[in-house]
Amino acid sequence: MKFLSKNLSKIKNKTVLLRLDLNEPVDSNGKLLDDFRLQSVLPTIQALHKANCKIIIMAHRGRPDGQWQTEFTLEPIAKRLADLLAYKFVATDSKITDYPINHVVFYQGSILESSTKQQIEQCETQNIIVLENIRFYEGEEKNSASFATKLASLADVYVNDAFAVSHRKSSSVVAITEKLPSYAGLLLEREIVHLDKLLGARIKKPFVLMMGGIKISDKAKTLAHLGAKADRILLGGGLANLLFAAQGKEIGKSVYEESSLPLAKQILLNFKEKIVLPVDVVSGTTQRGQIVSKPVYQIKASDNIFDIGPKTILEFSQYLKSAGTICWNGPLGFFEKKPFHTGTAALARVIGGVGKRKAYTVAGGGETVAAVRETHQFEHYDHVSTGGGAMLEYLSGKELPGIKALN
Repeated sequence: MKFLSKNLSKIKNKTVLLRLDLNEPVDSNGKLLDDFRLQSVLPTIQALHKANCKIIIMAHRGRPDGQWQTEFTLEPIAKRLADLLAYKFVATDSKITDYPINHVVFYQGSILESSTKQQIEQCETQNIIVLENIRFYEGEEKNSASFATKLASLADVYVNDAFAVSHRKSSSVVAITEKLPSYAGLLLEREIVHLDKLLGARIKKPFVLMMGGIKISDKAKTLAHLGAKADRILLGGGLANLLFAAQGKEIGKSVYEESSLPLAKQILLNFKEKIVLPVDVVSGTTQRGQIVSKPVYQIKASDNIFDIGPKTILEFSQYLKSAGTICWNGPLGFFEKKPFHTGTAALARVIGGVGKRKAYTVAGGGETVAAVRETHQFEHYDHVSTGGGAMLEYLSGKELPGIKALN
């Protein structure tokens, strides 16, 4: 694989087609709610700009299914990029005017139009062009070779810095690499380097794997692959509920993936010496009713489990504090709603407390990243991955299509 970090001199003064993952949350008023992924790719953008490259950014938001849907526009993200770079912002669907100062140019027009290539060629190098949502085009998610040819006609070089979508077979991730000289961006390189440490033979012990969320079917291969290396597997959230159900314990009306009960029983059998489940939980009959902390064996048929309890927080903390390596994916409870964020937030701080000091710490996944951010722990983790599904697939030992294409 050719890394951008080692090949910047080769692409100096080139036009670069840069694939990013900018699938950030935007509210109904068009306000950007989080810019974690955007912040993560700034080093690549700045490195390309320093090499005097003309940068054309392509990215996606949501699942517009090949249709132009304004609710999935990239305009709020392009505006935020302009703010972060201290550039002016302009949106246009036709002529890209020459400006004496640096701009982020959000190009609203279709790249399928014959005039688009000419407009981009005329744009000054110091400006950064952001194309409209790449998933507005039917060929994107079909990994269309003809669509990739159209994309390639806009640039001299392709750079993939979108780890979070590198598990997808899309034109802008896979097919494009057959059309242009292709490189892995700085973020993609960083993701590979850090995640490979978890897969290596010389992992620092004890290795603690902590997982939450609801769907064990999405995480089973990762759990199996990393579980073989782990010394302890701490489980919470819907995953713990499922394993309780597989053990025949009462979980009331709690959320769990019922269809995966046979899988849960197999996981319990395979890792019975390593798995650590909650000993107490925060529960109630409704979210707004009386909420209490109780031992797992006292859960009633009318209860809902919303979070791990204080004794579990303490027990999980002890395992984390003694760890040499920690990998965390998924919240330990109903993190999105207070006060059920408590267990996840507490453990996010515990990991931050040992990260970069005693243990090698990696976290990833949507709610996991949110927990790290809300507890102000980013700088204390060795790596917070931009990928959710991509991180899980990579850590399952699978070669991601986007990375395979670069190889």
